[in-house]
Amino acid sequence: MRRKIIRELADSHEKEEHEILNILKEYKEITPYVTKIIKGRKVIDKSKIIIEEQIVLDYYKLLLNRYCNIRFPNRSYIMTELMNLIPHLNRYNKYTIYKFDFKDFFYSINSKNIFKFIFNSVDLKTSEFQFLRDYTDKTRELTPGIGLHNSLIEINGDLFDLEMKKMFNEGFLYYARYVDDCILILDEKIAEDKIEKKISELIKKCFGSKMKMNSEKTQCFHSECVNFEIDYLGYVFQKGQAKQSSFKFGVSRKKLDKYTNQINDIVLEFADNGDIEALNLKLELIFKRIVYYGKRSNNKKYRWQVRGISDSYKELKRFMRNNEDYSKITKQTESFFKWSIERSFKKNKIEMPAKIENQLKNKKFISCFLNNRALLLHQKIGLSHSGLKDKLSIVYKNNVESFNYSELANKLLGKIK
Repeated sequence: MRRKIIRELADSHEKEEHEILNILKEYKEITPYVTKIIKGRKVIDKSKIIIEEQIVLDYYKLLLNRYCNIRFPNRSYIMTELMNLIPHLNRYNKYTIYKFDFKDFFYSINSKNIFKFIFNSVDLKTSEFQFLRDYTDKTRELTPGIGLHNSLIEINGDLFDLEMKKMFNEGFLYYARYVDDCILILDEKIAEDKIEKKISELIKKCFGSKMKMNSEKTQCFHSECVNFEIDYLGYVFQKGQAKQSSFKFGVSRKKLDKYTNQINDIVLEFADNGDIEALNLKLELIFKRIVYYGKRSNNKKYRWQVRGISDSYKELKRFMRNNEDYSKITKQTESFFKWSIERSFKKNKIEMPAKIENQLKNKKFISCFLNNRALLLHQKIGLSHSGLKDKLSIVYKNNVESFNYSELANKLLGKIK
């Protein structure tokens, strides 16, 4: 197991195995982190961590992932399960949906409790226990930004998940946690205050006394409730007027605003430069999947990366058969898919080019979403080097002749955010 981890680190950091082993022996503690604020949240600035300490952190991340059998929550898997259950909730005589998250999750976990669990449950070497003991003793909060902190959090998270399923085993229909966002569905009616009390007890038991639920983001609905909606992981589940009416599904209002603003920026850019080709490509890529095989920032390892509304909301497609079927889609989501581009031109008093108008009539953009069309950035099985160069030249007017495939791909991704 450890030999495999060493080989993996040597490969990803472009070093010899003996160099990795020497680094692990030499670096017994980590320099205090430099942090920065991103979107109002304090995170570790990974670029300020020296390579040797990054290797040590990666080693212990991989070690815990394997020895603790950590399985990180998968948003796509969770949403698939929910989309299989929620359309049938109206068939239950009684049900309760309770959605909650944790307040200041990364900054409130007691890392010493995590080490106690590791010490009692995992068979590690003495030097490895010493490193983790010292690290969790000195690290007062698991500030996001490095993989080791994610692994430590998931050790506690797995324990909490298990306790949740035990606590609510009677009437249990579904439970999921995605980092700090949780949803519980029961096939009986239980008062909100009773659920809150039970969960609060488990939170203290599993995460420590500092951790609390975020009351502002807690929602509880029963089968008798009408006209309500629940946002979870960027999706929205909307209940209709009648008690037995089925749910509608869509993109959350916050995410719809994000995509609407992106379209608006593209239209305003067109108003400045009059470039119809760039306008067409950027609008098209709003609704497509963008699949890229390449490196992430601060990581030399190649991996598949997928982005775009088509991938993020692929579970909606099962409720949108044919381009005209919006009967199970929320009105806000339907309005976005049908009118967001046209509305942006009208709002900004910009004349829509005939090419875009015709494409809207032919449902080109929504078709990109519904038919799972993709821009595949992979030299062997996707867009060729010359094809990628042609795409980039549409949105990037400088000379691109000297760029290799990865440089072209990264430049294109930067231009279509």
